[in-house]
Amino acid sequence: MVVRDDKPIPRKVTQMDYSTLALSLEGGEDGFVISLNSLYARWCGLTDARHAKGKRYPLALVLVGMVVAKLAGADKPQAIAEWVAERAALFVESFELRLPTMPSHHTYRRVMRQVIVVSELAQTAQAYLAELPQTGVPVQICLDGKTLRGTIASGESRGLHLLAAYWPGSGLVLCQVEVEPSTNEIGAAPLVLKALDLKGKIITGDAIFAQRELSLLIGQADGDYVWTVKDNQPRLRADIAKLFEPDTSVVKGFSAGPTDYQTVQTINKGHGRIETRTLTVTSQLQETSDWPYLAQVFRLERSTELLAPGTQRGETVYGMTSLTAQQASPARLLALVRRHWSVENELHYRRDVTFQEDATRLKAWNAAQVLAIINNLVLALLVHVGPGTVPHARRHYAAHPDEALRLVLSAPSLS
Repeated sequence: MVVRDDKPIPRKVTQMDYSTLALSLEGGEDGFVISLNSLYARWCGLTDARHAKGKRYPLALVLVGMVVAKLAGADKPQAIAEWVAERAALFVESFELRLPTMPSHHTYRRVMRQVIVVSELAQTAQAYLAELPQTGVPVQICLDGKTLRGTIASGESRGLHLLAAYWPGSGLVLCQVEVEPSTNEIGAAPLVLKALDLKGKIITGDAIFAQRELSLLIGQADGDYVWTVKDNQPRLRADIAKLFEPDTSVVKGFSAGPTDYQTVQTINKGHGRIETRTLTVTSQLQETSDWPYLAQVFRLERSTELLAPGTQRGETVYGMTSLTAQQASPARLLALVRRHWSVENELHYRRDVTFQEDATRLKAWNAAQVLAIINNLVLALLVHVGPGTVPHARRHYAAHPDEALRLVLSAPSLS
Protein backbone atom coordinates (compact mmCIF):
# COMPACT_ATOMS: atom_id res chain seq x y z
CA MET A 1 0.00 0.00 0.00
CA VAL A 2 1.38 3.39 -0.96
CA VAL A 3 0.51 7.03 -0.59
CA ARG A 4 0.48 9.60 -3.31
CA ASP A 5 3.96 10.39 -4.62
CA ASP A 6 4.80 6.69 -4.11
CA LYS A 7 5.32 6.97 -0.35
CA PRO A 8 4.08 4.06 1.76
CA ILE A 9 2.09 4.27 4.97
CA PRO A 10 4.16 2.52 7.66
CA ARG A 11 2.68 -0.65 9.12
CA LYS A 12 2.44 0.76 12.64
CA VAL A 13 0.72 4.11 12.42
CA THR A 14 -1.31 4.53 15.57
CA GLN A 15 -1.00 7.80 17.47
CA MET A 16 0.84 10.58 15.71
CA ASP A 17 -0.14 13.98 14.44
CA TYR A 18 -0.67 14.75 10.78
CA SER A 19 2.73 16.35 10.22
CA THR A 20 4.56 13.44 11.86
CA LEU A 21 2.67 11.05 9.60
CA ALA A 22 3.76 12.98 6.53
CA LEU A 23 7.40 13.00 7.60
CA SER A 24 7.42 9.29 8.34
CA LEU A 25 6.62 8.22 4.79
CA GLU A 26 9.39 6.95 2.58
CA GLY A 27 10.04 4.39 -0.15
CA GLY A 28 7.37 3.03 -2.48
CA GLU A 29 5.70 -0.14 -3.72
CA ASP A 30 2.67 -1.25 -5.67
CA GLY A 31 -0.78 -1.48 -4.08
CA PHE A 32 -3.58 0.80 -2.94
CA VAL A 33 -2.74 4.48 -3.13
CA ILE A 34 -3.29 6.42 0.10
CA SER A 35 -3.62 10.18 -0.05
CA LEU A 36 -2.22 12.24 2.81
CA ASN A 37 -5.54 14.07 2.68
CA SER A 38 -7.65 10.93 3.00
CA LEU A 39 -9.86 9.92 5.89
CA TYR A 40 -7.39 7.19 6.84
CA ALA A 41 -4.46 9.58 7.00
CA ARG A 42 -6.45 12.05 9.09
CA TRP A 43 -7.51 9.30 11.48
CA CYS A 44 -3.91 8.27 12.02
CA GLY A 45 -3.57 11.49 14.02
CA LEU A 46 -6.47 10.83 16.40
CA THR A 47 -5.77 10.44 20.11
CA ASP A 48 -5.60 6.77 21.10
CA ALA A 49 -5.89 6.37 24.85
CA ARG A 50 -5.21 2.64 24.82
CA HIS A 51 -2.03 1.18 26.28
CA ALA A 52 0.39 -0.20 23.74
CA LYS A 53 0.37 -3.58 25.44
CA GLY A 54 -2.41 -5.71 24.07
CA LYS A 55 -3.40 -3.23 21.35
CA ARG A 56 -3.84 -5.36 18.24
CA TYR A 57 -5.54 -2.98 15.82
CA PRO A 58 -4.63 0.66 15.10
CA LEU A 59 -7.47 3.08 15.77
CA ALA A 60 -7.47 4.30 12.17
CA LEU A 61 -7.90 0.73 10.91
CA VAL A 62 -10.90 0.17 13.20
CA LEU A 63 -12.55 3.33 11.86
CA VAL A 64 -11.80 2.36 8.27
CA GLY A 65 -13.50 -0.98 8.85
CA MET A 66 -16.59 0.74 10.25
CA VAL A 67 -16.92 3.19 7.35
CA VAL A 68 -16.25 0.65 4.60
CA ALA A 69 -18.71 -1.82 6.13
CA LYS A 70 -21.37 0.89 6.45
CA LEU A 71 -20.82 1.98 2.86
CA ALA A 72 -21.58 -1.62 1.90
CA GLY A 73 -24.72 -1.96 4.02
CA ALA A 74 -23.59 -3.28 7.43
CA ASP A 75 -24.91 -1.05 10.22
CA LYS A 76 -24.75 -2.52 13.74
CA PRO A 77 -21.43 -3.38 15.45
CA GLN A 78 -22.09 -7.12 15.10
CA ALA A 79 -22.86 -6.79 11.40
CA ILE A 80 -19.84 -4.52 10.86
CA ALA A 81 -17.50 -6.99 12.55
CA GLU A 82 -18.86 -9.92 10.54
CA TRP A 83 -18.67 -8.01 7.24
CA VAL A 84 -15.06 -6.98 7.82
CA ALA A 85 -14.07 -10.45 9.05
CA GLU A 86 -15.46 -12.06 5.90
CA ARG A 87 -13.24 -9.75 3.85
CA ALA A 88 -10.20 -10.03 6.08
CA ALA A 89 -7.96 -10.88 3.12
CA LEU A 90 -8.68 -7.48 1.54
CA PHE A 91 -7.70 -5.59 4.70
CA VAL A 92 -4.70 -7.80 5.54
CA GLU A 93 -3.24 -7.38 2.07
CA SER A 94 -4.06 -3.68 1.77
CA PHE A 95 -2.64 -2.69 5.16
CA GLU A 96 0.09 -5.36 5.30
CA LEU A 97 -1.24 -6.67 8.60
CA ARG A 98 0.72 -9.35 10.42
CA LEU A 99 -2.40 -10.98 11.89
CA PRO A 100 -4.97 -12.54 9.55
CA THR A 101 -7.85 -11.75 11.91
CA MET A 102 -9.99 -8.61 12.17
CA PRO A 103 -11.61 -6.87 15.19
CA SER A 104 -14.59 -8.46 16.91
CA HIS A 105 -17.79 -6.52 17.57
CA HIS A 106 -16.64 -6.14 21.18
CA THR A 107 -13.58 -4.25 19.92
CA TYR A 108 -15.72 -1.88 17.86
CA ARG A 109 -17.99 -1.21 20.82
CA ARG A 110 -15.09 -0.74 23.24
CA VAL A 111 -13.27 1.63 20.88
CA MET A 112 -16.41 3.72 20.35
CA ARG A 113 -17.20 3.74 24.06
CA GLN A 114 -13.78 4.31 25.64
CA VAL A 115 -11.15 5.29 23.08
CA ILE A 116 -12.40 7.77 20.51
CA VAL A 117 -12.54 11.44 21.46
CA VAL A 118 -15.84 12.62 19.97
CA SER A 119 -14.70 16.20 19.35
CA GLU A 120 -11.60 15.03 17.44
CA LEU A 121 -13.56 12.61 15.29
CA ALA A 122 -16.15 15.26 14.49
CA GLN A 123 -13.46 17.78 13.52
CA THR A 124 -11.70 15.38 11.16
CA ALA A 125 -15.00 14.38 9.56
CA GLN A 126 -16.12 17.99 9.08
CA ALA A 127 -12.74 19.03 7.67
CA TYR A 128 -12.82 16.15 5.20
CA LEU A 129 -16.42 16.78 4.11
CA ALA A 130 -15.70 20.48 3.64
CA GLU A 131 -13.27 19.52 0.87
CA LEU A 132 -15.70 17.33 -1.04
CA PRO A 133 -16.49 18.72 -4.51
CA GLN A 134 -19.53 20.95 -4.01
CA THR A 135 -22.02 22.61 -6.29
CA GLY A 136 -22.27 26.12 -4.89
CA VAL A 137 -22.44 26.97 -1.19
CA PRO A 138 -25.27 26.46 1.29
CA VAL A 139 -27.95 29.15 1.25
CA GLN A 140 -30.45 27.49 3.58
CA ILE A 141 -29.34 25.68 6.74
CA CYS A 142 -31.89 23.65 8.71
CA LEU A 143 -31.68 23.37 12.49
CA ASP A 144 -33.27 20.21 13.83
CA GLY A 145 -32.74 17.80 16.69
CA LYS A 146 -32.95 14.02 16.97
CA THR A 147 -33.02 11.61 19.88
CA LEU A 148 -31.09 8.36 19.40
CA ARG A 149 -33.70 5.93 20.71
CA GLY A 150 -31.19 3.12 21.03
CA THR A 151 -29.61 5.02 23.94
CA ILE A 152 -32.78 5.19 26.04
CA ALA A 153 -32.20 2.85 28.96
CA SER A 154 -34.96 0.66 30.33
CA GLY A 155 -37.16 2.69 32.66
CA GLU A 156 -35.74 6.00 31.44
CA SER A 157 -37.49 8.58 29.29
CA ARG A 158 -34.47 10.35 27.83
CA GLY A 159 -31.66 9.26 25.61
CA LEU A 160 -28.85 11.01 23.78
CA HIS A 161 -30.23 14.00 21.88
CA LEU A 162 -28.24 15.66 19.09
CA LEU A 163 -28.84 18.99 17.38
CA ALA A 164 -27.68 19.24 13.78
CA ALA A 165 -27.26 21.96 11.18
CA TYR A 166 -28.16 20.34 7.88
CA TRP A 167 -27.63 21.57 4.32
CA PRO A 168 -30.81 20.42 2.51
CA GLY A 169 -30.29 18.53 -0.72
CA SER A 170 -26.60 17.88 -0.07
CA GLY A 171 -26.61 15.10 2.51
CA LEU A 172 -24.16 17.16 4.58
CA VAL A 173 -24.41 17.82 8.30
CA LEU A 174 -22.42 21.03 8.76
CA CYS A 175 -22.29 20.80 12.55
CA GLN A 176 -23.71 18.53 15.24
CA VAL A 177 -23.62 18.91 19.02
CA GLU A 178 -24.96 17.01 21.99
CA VAL A 179 -27.88 18.57 23.81
CA GLU A 180 -26.97 18.31 27.47
CA PRO A 181 -29.60 16.75 29.77
CA SER A 182 -29.71 19.95 31.83
CA THR A 183 -30.81 22.07 28.86
CA ASN A 184 -32.68 21.73 25.55
CA GLU A 185 -32.20 22.58 21.88
CA ILE A 186 -32.44 26.30 22.69
CA GLY A 187 -29.33 26.05 24.85
CA ALA A 188 -27.43 24.01 22.26
CA ALA A 189 -28.36 26.14 19.25
CA PRO A 190 -25.82 28.96 19.94
CA LEU A 191 -23.01 26.37 19.92
CA VAL A 192 -24.07 25.23 16.46
CA LEU A 193 -24.65 28.71 15.06
CA LYS A 194 -21.33 30.08 16.34
CA ALA A 195 -19.51 27.22 14.63
CA LEU A 196 -20.91 28.24 11.23
CA ASP A 197 -20.29 31.10 8.85
CA LEU A 198 -23.76 32.65 8.86
CA LYS A 199 -23.13 35.49 6.43
CA GLY A 200 -25.60 35.25 3.59
CA LYS A 201 -27.19 32.09 5.05
CA ILE A 202 -30.85 31.55 5.87
CA ILE A 203 -31.37 29.56 9.07
CA THR A 204 -34.69 27.74 9.27
CA GLY A 205 -36.17 25.99 12.27
CA ASP A 206 -39.37 25.04 14.04
CA ALA A 207 -41.02 27.01 16.82
CA ILE A 208 -38.56 26.09 19.57
CA PHE A 209 -35.91 28.25 17.87
CA ALA A 210 -38.15 31.33 17.71
CA GLN A 211 -36.07 33.04 20.42
CA ARG A 212 -34.89 36.64 20.64
CA GLU A 213 -31.30 35.67 21.46
CA LEU A 214 -30.98 33.31 18.50
CA SER A 215 -32.58 35.81 16.12
CA LEU A 216 -30.20 38.51 17.35
CA LEU A 217 -27.17 36.20 17.01
CA ILE A 218 -28.06 35.37 13.40
CA GLY A 219 -28.78 38.97 12.45
CA GLN A 220 -25.54 40.25 13.96
CA ALA A 221 -23.66 37.64 11.89
CA ASP A 222 -25.26 38.99 8.68
CA GLY A 223 -27.51 35.97 8.34
CA ASP A 224 -31.29 35.63 8.15
CA TYR A 225 -33.84 33.42 9.85
CA VAL A 226 -37.23 31.87 9.12
CA TRP A 227 -39.05 30.56 12.22
CA THR A 228 -42.49 29.14 12.79
CA VAL A 229 -44.20 30.66 15.82
CA LYS A 230 -46.38 28.73 18.26
CA ASP A 231 -47.55 29.00 21.85
CA ASN A 232 -44.00 29.14 23.26
CA GLN A 233 -44.16 32.80 22.15
CA PRO A 234 -47.83 33.54 23.00
CA ARG A 235 -47.75 37.31 22.63
CA LEU A 236 -45.91 37.22 19.32
CA ARG A 237 -48.20 34.51 17.99
CA ALA A 238 -51.27 36.50 18.99
CA ASP A 239 -49.89 39.64 17.32
CA ILE A 240 -49.24 37.74 14.09
CA ALA A 241 -52.61 35.97 14.10
CA LYS A 242 -54.43 39.26 14.65
CA LEU A 243 -52.96 40.68 11.44
CA PHE A 244 -54.63 37.93 9.44
CA GLU A 245 -58.08 38.14 11.07
CA PRO A 246 -60.92 39.70 9.04
CA ASP A 247 -61.28 43.40 9.82
CA THR A 248 -64.83 43.74 11.16
CA SER A 249 -64.41 47.42 12.07
CA VAL A 250 -64.69 48.63 8.48
CA VAL A 251 -68.03 50.32 7.77
CA LYS A 252 -69.83 49.04 4.70
CA GLY A 253 -69.06 51.19 1.70
CA PHE A 254 -65.71 52.39 3.08
CA SER A 255 -62.30 51.03 2.11
CA ALA A 256 -60.13 49.24 4.68
CA GLY A 257 -57.17 51.22 3.42
CA PRO A 258 -54.04 50.05 1.63
CA THR A 259 -52.32 46.88 2.81
CA ASP A 260 -49.23 44.96 1.74
CA TYR A 261 -50.67 41.46 2.02
CA GLN A 262 -49.41 39.05 -0.62
CA THR A 263 -50.52 35.45 -1.12
CA VAL A 264 -49.25 32.40 -2.97
CA GLN A 265 -50.90 29.01 -3.27
CA THR A 266 -49.62 25.64 -4.43
CA ILE A 267 -51.61 22.47 -5.14
CA ASN A 268 -49.94 19.08 -5.33
CA LYS A 269 -51.64 15.82 -6.22
CA GLY A 270 -50.07 12.43 -5.59
CA HIS A 271 -49.93 9.42 -3.30
CA GLY A 272 -53.72 9.35 -3.10
CA ARG A 273 -54.19 12.88 -1.80
CA ILE A 274 -54.40 16.52 -2.82
CA GLU A 275 -52.34 18.96 -0.76
CA THR A 276 -53.05 22.67 -0.87
CA ARG A 277 -50.75 25.23 0.76
CA THR A 278 -51.64 28.90 0.99
CA LEU A 279 -49.11 31.37 2.40
CA THR A 280 -50.00 34.99 3.09
CA VAL A 281 -47.31 37.46 4.14
CA THR A 282 -47.18 41.04 5.42
CA SER A 283 -44.58 43.51 6.70
CA GLN A 284 -46.99 45.43 8.95
CA LEU A 285 -45.62 44.06 12.23
CA GLN A 286 -42.11 45.29 11.45
CA GLU A 287 -42.81 48.85 12.62
CA THR A 288 -44.48 47.96 15.92
CA SER A 289 -42.56 44.86 17.07
CA ASP A 290 -39.26 44.98 18.94
CA TRP A 291 -38.27 41.49 17.81
CA PRO A 292 -34.64 41.54 16.56
CA TYR A 293 -34.35 42.00 12.79
CA LEU A 294 -38.02 41.11 12.15
CA ALA A 295 -39.07 42.05 8.61
CA GLN A 296 -42.10 39.95 7.65
CA VAL A 297 -44.64 37.62 9.25
CA PHE A 298 -46.77 35.02 7.53
CA ARG A 299 -49.69 32.64 7.86
CA LEU A 300 -49.46 29.21 6.24
CA GLU A 301 -52.65 27.21 5.74
CA ARG A 302 -52.24 23.56 4.86
CA SER A 303 -55.11 21.31 3.80
CA THR A 304 -54.99 17.68 2.70
CA GLU A 305 -57.81 15.84 0.95
CA LEU A 306 -57.57 12.06 0.92
CA LEU A 307 -59.02 10.88 -2.37
CA ALA A 308 -60.08 7.37 -1.36
CA PRO A 309 -62.09 8.06 1.82
CA GLY A 310 -62.87 11.63 0.75
CA THR A 311 -61.83 13.07 4.11
CA GLN A 312 -60.00 16.33 4.72
CA ARG A 313 -57.62 17.62 7.33
CA GLY A 314 -55.86 20.92 7.72
CA GLU A 315 -53.82 23.19 9.95
CA THR A 316 -52.76 26.80 10.19
CA VAL A 317 -49.31 27.85 11.32
CA TYR A 318 -47.73 31.26 11.74
CA GLY A 319 -44.17 32.35 11.21
CA MET A 320 -41.73 35.21 10.89
CA THR A 321 -38.55 36.05 9.05
CA SER A 322 -35.82 38.66 8.89
CA LEU A 323 -35.98 38.52 5.08
CA THR A 324 -37.56 41.62 3.58
CA ALA A 325 -40.24 41.57 0.91
CA GLN A 326 -37.57 42.43 -1.64
CA GLN A 327 -35.42 39.48 -0.51
CA ALA A 328 -38.18 36.90 -0.21
CA SER A 329 -41.48 36.80 -2.05
CA PRO A 330 -44.34 34.66 -0.69
CA ALA A 331 -43.34 31.92 -3.12
CA ARG A 332 -39.78 31.89 -1.82
CA LEU A 333 -40.89 31.86 1.81
CA LEU A 334 -43.19 28.92 1.11
CA ALA A 335 -40.32 27.10 -0.60
CA LEU A 336 -38.02 27.74 2.37
CA VAL A 337 -40.58 26.45 4.87
CA ARG A 338 -41.25 23.32 2.79
CA ARG A 339 -37.56 22.72 2.19
CA HIS A 340 -36.83 22.84 5.90
CA TRP A 341 -38.68 19.59 6.48
CA SER A 342 -36.51 17.78 3.95
CA VAL A 343 -34.22 17.21 6.95
CA GLU A 344 -36.69 14.52 8.04
CA ASN A 345 -36.50 12.52 4.78
CA GLU A 346 -32.92 13.26 3.78
CA LEU A 347 -31.23 12.93 7.17
CA HIS A 348 -33.34 11.54 10.01
CA TYR A 349 -35.12 8.86 7.97
CA ARG A 350 -31.90 7.65 6.41
CA ARG A 351 -30.16 7.43 9.76
CA ASP A 352 -33.15 5.87 11.54
CA VAL A 353 -34.21 3.40 8.87
CA THR A 354 -31.45 3.00 6.28
CA PHE A 355 -28.62 2.94 8.86
CA GLN A 356 -30.77 1.41 11.65
CA GLU A 357 -29.53 4.03 14.10
CA ASP A 358 -32.54 3.88 16.42
CA ALA A 359 -32.47 0.08 16.44
CA THR A 360 -28.80 -0.02 17.47
CA ARG A 361 -28.62 -0.43 21.24
CA LEU A 362 -25.74 1.59 22.67
CA LYS A 363 -25.93 2.36 26.37
CA ALA A 364 -22.79 4.51 26.33
CA TRP A 365 -23.54 7.94 24.88
CA ASN A 366 -19.96 8.39 23.70
CA ALA A 367 -20.35 5.31 21.51
CA ALA A 368 -23.68 6.57 20.21
CA GLN A 369 -22.18 9.93 19.26
CA VAL A 370 -19.33 8.21 17.43
CA LEU A 371 -21.83 6.12 15.50
CA ALA A 372 -23.90 9.21 14.64
CA ILE A 373 -20.79 10.97 13.28
CA ILE A 374 -19.92 7.91 11.21
CA ASN A 375 -23.49 7.74 9.91
CA ASN A 376 -23.38 11.42 8.86
CA LEU A 377 -20.04 10.86 7.17
CA VAL A 378 -21.13 7.75 5.28
CA LEU A 379 -24.37 9.40 4.18
CA ALA A 380 -22.47 12.36 2.74
CA LEU A 381 -20.10 10.03 0.88
CA LEU A 382 -22.98 8.00 -0.54
CA VAL A 383 -24.83 11.13 -1.69
CA HIS A 384 -21.78 12.86 -3.20
CA VAL A 385 -19.70 9.99 -4.51
CA GLY A 386 -21.81 6.86 -4.59
CA PRO A 387 -23.45 5.78 -7.85
CA GLY A 388 -27.19 6.42 -7.95
CA THR A 389 -29.41 6.59 -4.89
CA VAL A 390 -28.21 5.75 -1.38
CA PRO A 391 -29.61 2.17 -1.43
CA HIS A 392 -28.16 1.56 -4.89
CA ALA A 393 -24.77 2.92 -3.86
CA ARG A 394 -24.68 0.62 -0.80
CA ARG A 395 -25.49 -2.42 -2.95
CA HIS A 396 -22.74 -1.38 -5.34
CA TYR A 397 -20.12 -1.10 -2.59
CA ALA A 398 -21.26 -4.42 -1.12
CA ALA A 399 -20.42 -6.03 -4.45
CA HIS A 400 -17.19 -4.02 -4.84
CA PRO A 401 -15.61 -3.65 -1.36
CA ASP A 402 -12.30 -2.65 -2.93
CA GLU A 403 -13.97 0.51 -4.28
CA ALA A 404 -15.38 1.32 -0.84
CA LEU A 405 -11.91 0.93 0.67
CA ARG A 406 -10.34 3.04 -2.05
CA LEU A 407 -12.87 5.79 -1.26
CA VAL A 408 -11.62 6.01 2.34
CA LEU A 409 -7.99 6.06 1.20
CA SER A 410 -8.43 8.83 -1.38
CA ALA A 411 -8.42 12.59 -1.09
CA PRO A 412 -11.89 14.21 -1.18
CA SER A 413 -11.28 15.69 -4.61
CA LEU A 414 -10.25 12.28 -5.93
CA SER A 415 -13.05 10.23 -4.36
